[in-house]
Amino acid sequence: MNIFAFERQKETISIRDIRPSRYIYYMAYVLELIFFSVRGNFLPVSTKVFGINGWTIIFAAHMIASLIVMLMWTKKFKPLLIASLVIMLAGLVPYIFLPVGILRFVFGLIGYIGLGGVVTGARCGYAFAANNAERLFGIILMFFSVTMVRLSDSLGADGIFVTVMLPIALLVVLSFCIVRFREEDLEVKEESSKEDARGVYWALAFFIVYFSVDGYIGKLAESSLNEYMYLIVGSLLAVVILVSAFCKIRLSTWHLWNLFLLFSIAMGVFAVLAPKIGTDVPMNFFGGLSYIGWPLCIYTLGSAQRRFASYRLLKKCTLVYVLLSPFTTLSSDWASNFYPEYFPMIALIYILTISFVLLMFSPISYKYLFSSLWIDGLYKPDMTALHEKVEQADQFGKYELTPRQKEVAALLLAAKTRRQIAGELGLSESTVKMHTSELYKRLNINSKAELFKIFGVTGKN
Repeated sequence: MNIFAFERQKETISIRDIRPSRYIYYMAYVLELIFFSVRGNFLPVSTKVFGINGWTIIFAAHMIASLIVMLMWTKKFKPLLIASLVIMLAGLVPYIFLPVGILRFVFGLIGYIGLGGVVTGARCGYAFAANNAERLFGIILMFFSVTMVRLSDSLGADGIFVTVMLPIALLVVLSFCIVRFREEDLEVKEESSKEDARGVYWALAFFIVYFSVDGYIGKLAESSLNEYMYLIVGSLLAVVILVSAFCKIRLSTWHLWNLFLLFSIAMGVFAVLAPKIGTDVPMNFFGGLSYIGWPLCIYTLGSAQRRFASYRLLKKCTLVYVLLSPFTTLSSDWASNFYPEYFPMIALIYILTISFVLLMFSPISYKYLFSSLWIDGLYKPDMTALHEKVEQADQFGKYELTPRQKEVAALLLAAKTRRQIAGELGLSESTVKMHTSELYKRLNINSKAELFKIFGVTGKN
């Protein structure tokens, strides 16, 4: 198998698959990521506590809170989510208005503890209530918005708009989305098989790989702020590549990951060559292109979780990520602090090593993450069109069907067998039989033929 062979995906994602009613689930995660970027660029924490950078303490508390909330997560999550939201607002609203100092640090610490819980909820909504088109749209919107934030910062933007009005607006809309989360909208598998778990773990591995490489990309970019504009140009081009790959060219995530690695290697090479060629332009340009890995890793993980993960598996993944995240972030800091003159070469060697390891394991990762075992689900619109057709046909509201019953109805109308439905939804055949019986009872019918008649579907037997 050739890792750099370009194939085409079986099905393209369309904007028509985006459901306006589900915006709260993909926008909550998007808004949190944009706020995180705004904070990093316009709301600094310069305070040190016991000689430790204040932001390091805040971020550690944020990660621990996110893990704790995830471990406490159940299907009845709304009270936990609302409590996290209240703590977030109680800390972050004063934090935005306070000047740099110990008081801002304290409120920032409180706010980010609450935000840790909110992020957990937003991440679950993104994975388990949004479909692939919605996830992709949201993450592209996030990537473009964060690029604009970086551009504004590089141009010297300052003042009340970016330091107060923008972060407050983001918190208000984020809170609105979180409050409107409904427990019944999050459809999660009851159990994950060992094969399912391998798919999710490989998606998590690629997620961790991006953020470990991103530390080096960021450090290299910081060393050449005079030519930062080329990083922005590269980032904007990465947005175009991402949209084109999914909606026009029909490349798969597998090939986009290869592009990310190629762009990262190119950045490392030009970082080493910069003193000889006398410019950092190529380094920053390829650095911007390599940021394509950020939305890609989030989209890949979210899609894999929706396809394979139970809450139990999601909790294991969160624990693994929290335990590994210090190593992925600290290695670049350590290398740049102790060996600044050799840092470009260290970064290049690190990126090449990561790429080589992924290449060696590519047959396994391809099998469990990118192959036909689940690739169809990555590009399908999650039966959105069929759902909407069915809802329009009989106006589900008067029957008060559950989200699961709607899914079963949609699949039955697509002439799926009980076994096929079980495989599609990650349920046992007995569970599907139970949902079908409850569906028939709710609709006051006794057969598939009657179901087809209600919804005006013909040609099914």
